[in-house]
Amino acid sequence: MKDFIRCELCQAEIQGEKCVFAVHKRVIGGKEYYFCCENHARRFEKKMAEK
Repeated sequence: MKDFIRCELCQAEIQGEKCVFAVHKRVIGGKEYYFCCENHARRFEKKMAEK
């Protein structure tokens, strides 16, 4: 069975265990996250801060 990852912001479907474009690393709340671009990283960080 194939797994797909869907980006919440751009709705792109990516086959595999992780996005090959996720090269931007951010540490948010002591946990590592990887994003495909700075825009996605900023939006995710803002969303996490609102929680």
